[in-house]
Amino acid sequence: MSDAAPRVSVIIPAYYSHGTVRLCLEALGRQTFCDFETIVVNSSPDTTTADLVISEFPEVRFVQSPDRLLPHAARNLGVGLASGALLVFTDPDCEAAPDWLEWLVAANDAGHRVVGGSIEPGSRRWLECGTHLCKFSWVLSGLAPGPRWILPSANVSYARGVWDAVGPLDPTRFCSDSLLSWKAAASGDRPWFEPRAVVKHHHDDAFGAYWRERLGRGREFGAMRIEFERWSRGRAAARLPLLPLLVPLVLARAARDAVRSGWGMRFVTTLPVQLAGQLAWCLGEARSCWRHATSGDAIGERSTV
Repeated sequence: MSDAAPRVSVIIPAYYSHGTVRLCLEALGRQTFCDFETIVVNSSPDTTTADLVISEFPEVRFVQSPDRLLPHAARNLGVGLASGALLVFTDPDCEAAPDWLEWLVAANDAGHRVVGGSIEPGSRRWLECGTHLCKFSWVLSGLAPGPRWILPSANVSYARGVWDAVGPLDPTRFCSDSLLSWKAAASGDRPWFEPRAVVKHHHDDAFGAYWRERLGRGREFGAMRIEFERWSRGRAAARLPLLPLLVPLVLARAARDAVRSGWGMRFVTTLPVQLAGQLAWCLGEARSCWRHATSGDAIGERSTV
C-alpha cells in the first residue's frame, strides 16, 4: 500500500444523517476514480450516525465534534484534516454517480480550479421536484458546461491553492458557499460547471420546513451580498421596490433551464412549489435590504434553518 497522500479529499458534514449517509458512502465506494480519501465530520449528539459510519465504512475517516457544527464549519474542520490537493464537498443526503469524481478531476486537469457538477433530485415526487427546481435549476445535468455565478456545496471542488487564497467558508452562514464562489471569481478563478459530474440530492418532503428555509436563506443571502458588494443604504433602498420583479425573473430563468434539461413538464406541474419558494426568498432578501437601508446594518442576519 502506498503512503502517498491521495489526490482528492471528499469532505462530508453530518448531523443526524443516519437516514441517508449509508447511500452517500456506498456511492463513493463505486467511484471509477479511486485516488481519494473520505472524511465525515459529524456533530450529532447521539451515536447513531457514528456507529453506522464506523462499523460499515471502516475506510472512511470519521471525526466526531463535541459541539454542534453548522455544515460549513464542519467542512472547514474536514479541510484542516484533509491530505488531498483537490478538496471536494458533498452532502450526506447526496448520492454520486460512479464517474462523479472522474469528471471533477478531469475538469480540474483542464485548468478549472473551482468546479461544480450537476445536481439531480433523489426522486420524482411532486414536492421534491419543485423544491429541487427552486434550489438548483441552474445546475441540472442537461445544461451545457460553462461558468457559473454560484456553485452549491452539495457538489463542488476547490483546488487547494484556491482554498488557501479565498477560504475558509464562513462557519456561521448556510449561504457561504455563494460567498466562496464570489471570492474565487474575484481572485481570478471563475467557478466552472461540469454537468457530467452528477449527484442526486434527497430533499425533505415537508412544505413548512421548505418555506422557513427559503425565508431564512433569502434573508442571509441578502445580508451577505450587501456586505460583500459594499452596498450603500441608497442601493439597498433602491432594490426594495425591484424585489417583486425578482420572482418572475428567477422563474423565467428556471423555466429556460428546465426546458433545456428536458424538465419542461415538471417545471409546469411543480410551479406552485417553486413560486412559494421564490416568494419566501424575496421576502427574506427584502428584510435584509430594509434593515440596511434604515439602519445601515444587515451583516447580523443569519439563517437559523
